[in-house]
Amino acid sequence: METGELSNTSVEVNETAEAAPQTEETIDDVIDNFTLDDLMAYSAEQDELFTDDAQHKGMKPLNEWIHNVPEDVRKHLANIRADYTRKTQELSRMRKEVEEAQRAQRLQNENILNGATARLTQNIDEQSEYDLFDPEGMKAEIQRQAKLMLRDMLQPAQEELQVQQRRLELEQFKTANPELSDPEYRTAIVGLLKDRPELKLEDAFYIVKSKIGATRLQEERAELAERKARQKEMALLSARGTRTRPQGQPKFKNAVEAYKWHKSQMAR
Repeated sequence: METGELSNTSVEVNETAEAAPQTEETIDDVIDNFTLDDLMAYSAEQDELFTDDAQHKGMKPLNEWIHNVPEDVRKHLANIRADYTRKTQELSRMRKEVEEAQRAQRLQNENILNGATARLTQNIDEQSEYDLFDPEGMKAEIQRQAKLMLRDMLQPAQEELQVQQRRLELEQFKTANPELSDPEYRTAIVGLLKDRPELKLEDAFYIVKSKIGATRLQEERAELAERKARQKEMALLSARGTRTRPQGQPKFKNAVEAYKWHKSQMAR
């Protein structure tokens, strides 16, 4: 082998040796920064135990074996726990900000609908005629026109807020009353609202619920009465079968057999 070839081979070996530690450092960086997101992304493709619907049972409690696993594993668990804590705290902070923004929005909406400014636009006297040549009359007319302008400005916002509030009320009512998704309720409510459009959804729901409840109660009472009648009839048939057994009548082992036999005889 020539000297030049040895020199080139030596260079290639040195470059490979220098590249290896860089690869190891990159892997270490990934492992050291293993986060909750990485754990959530870990799937059954990497380990069959990591299925999305995993509900493993029968393991020893974590506190019984955690000190027996390698220190590196405990460090990874500690990092994941800290990452989870940070994310939880961040979510809590964001939730508080959203709640504060919602609270401020509700206050603003309330002021638009019922605040001092909104109250100025209520009960405006639109019938009186003021003497515009009289200072007091001119003042009263200016105030009236200002209120009318303010009312016209607020009215679109007030109407939109009322629609939004109504939608929110309906969503909350639907959540609190899951029966609304029952076809029996929905059909009855829709029919009632068509017949009585002045009713609100809540009123129609309670009317239908009351009717359905009364109907079901009657059905339950009728079923109970029928069951008691059958039991009484079987008891009587059984008693008759034990006292006297007409010719051709079999001997019954219990009341159910007696009831079935007598039923079959009556059906002939």
